[in-house]
Amino acid sequence: MIPLPAPNGIHARFAVLAPDVFRLRVGRENGPATPPSGAVVDRPAPEVSATVRRSRTGIRISTASGEFHWNGRTCAWELMDRRGLVAFRSRGGSPGFDHEGRPGFALELADREALFGMGEGTGILDRRGTVREFWNIDVLGHAPAIHPALSSLYVAIPFALSLRDGRAAGLFWDNPGRQRWDLGATDPRLWDLRAGTGIIDLFLILGPTVESVVRGYSRLTGTMPMPPEWALGYHQSRYSYETQARVEAVAREFRRRDLPCDALYLDIHHMDGYRVFTVGKGFPDLPAMTRRLARNGIRTVAIVDPGVKDDPRFPVLRRGRRRKAFVEAPGGTGDHVGRVWPGASRFPDFLDPAVRTWWGDEQRALLDQGIDGIWNDMNEPADFDRPDKTLPPEARHHTGDGVHLHAAVHNLYGQAMAQASRDGLLRHRPGQRPFVVTRAGYAGIQRHAIVWTGDTSSHWEHLREAVPMLLNLSLSGVPFCGGDVGGFLGNASAELFVRWLQFAAFTPFLRNRSTLGARDQEPWADGPEVEAVARETLRLRYQLIPYLYGLVRQAADTGEPVMRPLRWHHANDPVAVACNTQFLVGRDLLVAPVLEPGCPSRSVYLPNDVWYEFWTGERRVGGRPVLADTPLDRIPIYVRAGGLLPLAPVRNSTREPDGHTVALHLWQGHEGSLNRYEADGE
Repeated sequence: MIPLPAPNGIHARFAVLAPDVFRLRVGRENGPATPPSGAVVDRPAPEVSATVRRSRTGIRISTASGEFHWNGRTCAWELMDRRGLVAFRSRGGSPGFDHEGRPGFALELADREALFGMGEGTGILDRRGTVREFWNIDVLGHAPAIHPALSSLYVAIPFALSLRDGRAAGLFWDNPGRQRWDLGATDPRLWDLRAGTGIIDLFLILGPTVESVVRGYSRLTGTMPMPPEWALGYHQSRYSYETQARVEAVAREFRRRDLPCDALYLDIHHMDGYRVFTVGKGFPDLPAMTRRLARNGIRTVAIVDPGVKDDPRFPVLRRGRRRKAFVEAPGGTGDHVGRVWPGASRFPDFLDPAVRTWWGDEQRALLDQGIDGIWNDMNEPADFDRPDKTLPPEARHHTGDGVHLHAAVHNLYGQAMAQASRDGLLRHRPGQRPFVVTRAGYAGIQRHAIVWTGDTSSHWEHLREAVPMLLNLSLSGVPFCGGDVGGFLGNASAELFVRWLQFAAFTPFLRNRSTLGARDQEPWADGPEVEAVARETLRLRYQLIPYLYGLVRQAADTGEPVMRPLRWHHANDPVAVACNTQFLVGRDLLVAPVLEPGCPSRSVYLPNDVWYEFWTGERRVGGRPVLADTPLDRIPIYVRAGGLLPLAPVRNSTREPDGHTVALHLWQGHEGSLNRYEADGE
C-alpha cells in the first residue's frame, strides 16, 4: 500500500487493486487491532500500472480509469474518473476520529445524485434522504410489525452504489461494527458516515455503469456458489408444522392437488425442548419421513438457531464447553449466558474457525436423518435477556486473529454461522451443492447462504416494500434472495396472498411462510378460486426454471443479479431510473406486480425498447407508460423484443415430466441472446 501524508496521530495508506478499484485505509497510530475481514475475498492483486505524483500538500495517484487526490494537511480526498467527473469528494477535515476514537467522514452529495444498495432496508429504491444504521437486529424485539422507518434490519451491508450524472460508482466501508450513514437526511448535500469502533477501510469502485460497479464489488466480496436446482422451486413453511403427521399430510395435499413443491420446512417445534440438533416426540421417525418425502420429490429443511440450551445434561452443550466454543462474557469471566427459545442459552463463537468446524460436525445429527438443507434463524444474534436484544458489546470473541469485543464484530456473527453451516454440509455431503438459508448477514454473505428478508407482516405495505428491498439486496452482491409469501405475521387476505405469490414467483427464492396462531396459508387454504390461481402461478414459475437457472449461473460467475432494477439496462431512461414498482428478471423479462388491493389495472412503464405482452403477444413500443389489466389471475409481464426464453413444459406437480426438454420461445426483434446452463441439479 502507498503511504499517504497525514497529520500527527493519523496513519493513512492507499492501494490500487485494479485500474477501477481502490482501497483507502485510515486509522489512528497505535490504535486497537482491527478484526480480520469477513467480507473481502483474499485474492492476490494483479499488477496494476499507476502513476504517483507528490506535492507539498498531498498526493495524486492515477490509473487508466481514474485519479485519486489526497490532501495531507486536511485528510480531504476525492476520486474522479478518467474524464475528470467526480465520483466521491470528501469534506475538509474528513476522514478523522472523534474524541472517543470513533471513525467517520463526510462526502458531498451532488444534485440529483441517487444512492442504492446498502443491503436490506425499508423504503423506496433510492436511499438518499434516509438514515441507515448497519447493526443486525431481531426486528420484532425493537419495533411493531409495521414500521416504515426502520433504520436497521437483519442484514447489514455497508456498500452503496452512487449514480450521478449518468455514471455509477461504488463505496464499501469494511467495518462489521455499528455504522450510521446519514444519506442527506440532515443536510441534503451531505452524506455523513460514522462508525462506533474500528478504522476507516474503504473500497472504492469506478463504473461507469451499474453493472461494472456490481461486478467490481462482487470481485471483492465473492460471488454466490451454485445452489441445488431444487432451491429454485416452491418451498412451504410455517411456524410450525409441529408433528410428523402434519408435515406428511401437507406433502400429500400438494401432490393430491397437483401443486408443485420442492421443499417443506421444520421450524423450532420439531426439536426436543428447542435443543439444537435434536428431534422431539412429535417426529417419532424422522428418517422415514424424510425418505417418504424425498420419494415424492420433496426435500426437508430444518431450522437451526445458535442458542445452545444451558442444560448440563445436554450433550451438545457439554461438547461445546469442553472445546471452549462459546462467546465469553465481558472481562472473560466465563461464557455469556443469555436467553432465547430454549431458555438460558450459550452462544457459539462462530468467529473462531475451530468452532465453525465443530458446529458443522454437530450438524451431522440432522443430515444423518435425511435433512437436506439448513435454515439459520435468530443469528443476529438475538438475546431476549437484554434491552438491545443481542450480546453485550463487551462480550469476547476469539477470531483466530486475537480477541475482539462483540461491538467490533457484531454484524459478522450471522455470516460466520452461515459459513459454519455451509462448510459442514460440504464436508459431510461432498459432491452435493449445500442449501443454507440465513436471516442475518454482512457483506459477502452470498458466498455462504441464501438470504430471506425475515419476519414480514401480512400487510400490503410490506408487499410494496419487498420490491425495492430485494432489488437493493441484489445490488449489494446478494443475487439469491426472497421474502415470505403472504407475509409471516398476521392473516393475509386471499387477494394479498395471490398478489404476493404472483410477485414472488419471479424472485430467486420462493417460500410461503406464516406464523403460529395464524390461519393456514397453503395455496389451497383460501378455497378453489385462489388454489387455481396459485396452481397456474406455480406452474409458470416451474416453466421459467431453465431461464432462472441460467441467470443464477451468471450470478455465480459475475455477481450480476437475477432481479434487476430497470436502470440496470436502461440507465439513460430517466423514468426507468426512477421506477420503484417494477423490475427486470435478467434482461428480457419485465415484471410489474400488483401492489395495491382492488386494482383492476395498473400503469406499467415500458423503457426505451420494443416489448411484447407476455400473455397475449401484443407488441408495444417503449418509452411510455401503458395501462395493463390486472384480473386476479394475472399480473403484467412483458418480454423484450429479441428476447429468448427457455420454458420447461409442466404438466403435473413434478418438476421434469419430459426430462430436460425445454421449448425456446423467441420474441421477434433485431437482437437477442441467451446463456443456457444445464447440469444435474445437484
